[in-house]
Amino acid sequence: MSRWVPRPIDLAIALVLAVAGQIEIWTGILTVDAGQRPLLAGAYLVGMLAVAWHRTAPLTALTVVLTCLALVPGILGLDASEGLSWFAAAFGVIISAAYHARRPLVALAVTLGMLAASIVAEKGFLVSDIAYGWFLAGGAWLGGWAVRSRTLRAQLSEQRAVLAEHEAQWRAEAAVAEERLRIARELHDVISHGLSVMTLHAGGVRRLLAPEQVREREVLEAVERTGRESLAEMQRMLGVLRGPAETAEAAVTPGLADVDALLDAARSAGLGARLEVTGDVRPLPPGLDLAAYRIVQEAVTNVLRHARARSLVCTVEYRGSEVVVTVTDDGAGADGRPGGGHGLIGMRERAALYGGAVEAGPRPEGGFAVRAVLPVPAAVREEAR
Repeated sequence: MSRWVPRPIDLAIALVLAVAGQIEIWTGILTVDAGQRPLLAGAYLVGMLAVAWHRTAPLTALTVVLTCLALVPGILGLDASEGLSWFAAAFGVIISAAYHARRPLVALAVTLGMLAASIVAEKGFLVSDIAYGWFLAGGAWLGGWAVRSRTLRAQLSEQRAVLAEHEAQWRAEAAVAEERLRIARELHDVISHGLSVMTLHAGGVRRLLAPEQVREREVLEAVERTGRESLAEMQRMLGVLRGPAETAEAAVTPGLADVDALLDAARSAGLGARLEVTGDVRPLPPGLDLAAYRIVQEAVTNVLRHARARSLVCTVEYRGSEVVVTVTDDGAGADGRPGGGHGLIGMRERAALYGGAVEAGPRPEGGFAVRAVLPVPAAVREEAR
């Protein structure tokens, strides 16, 4: 909106003040000689209508209003402040200028200067009257400036809250991307190992074929060749995914069988760590086994970092259609764990990859609990039978 186009509400207020000012002048509420009424009425009309621009052009509106409502009456030797409309218009634009003007101190200087000039023009240089006028005008300006400061602080606080929300969202997305990249690296290791075993088995079967089994040999040779090519591509891709700091140790794929060794680190740190395994222990797919291990690893790490706990219990339950891993501790349960939110993101990403879910939160009896439910593929369940 152009600064010279007033808002409808401001224009309506200005019209009301203009009508009120004319009523005060022409009905005798203001003590004005008959010969001076037309000039004062014109000045009041311009000054009151200028109030409409108090928001879009605050300094201009302030100057015009005080000129017409203070300086012109002062030159005429009139005390225009007798009317209520004068106070509403004059002090309203002073407050508005302190709030809306880009340079509020300039607005204060204009206000004090115009009021002093009008008092001197009307009564001469009277320090007490000037001081009293400045006191009233300064109080009005200070009120507008105080509201302006509070509004700016509120806006800055809102902007900071929005930025903090965006930063938190960005950090969460970055954590998800980082965890997915880590999962991808580990799955590449698992898949590469599987391809290598498949290729070796195909080669072994091919060598056991009779000389007359030409067609079967060709098929197995194609399988073996495709396996080697795929394995080479996987290794190249894995090299891209891995950073320069990672070594061959990253290719190790632990599983639930290694959880007890994982808890040794907690025990070395002085934490009473206990492992409980229930149900029929059976082999799991390498990727699922690795995901379960990583979830336990992240939960134990967060206990060591954040929980201030004395003991923890890791439970692995082998059920018919799922594996449930739970890590509970007796430390501080509601301190923002695990991992400031990012550890939980990583756990959920791993569980979701296999159709599972992770729940984490403080326990009613104290401490914190992380529980992951991971479905076991039907083929693995049938094989276990």
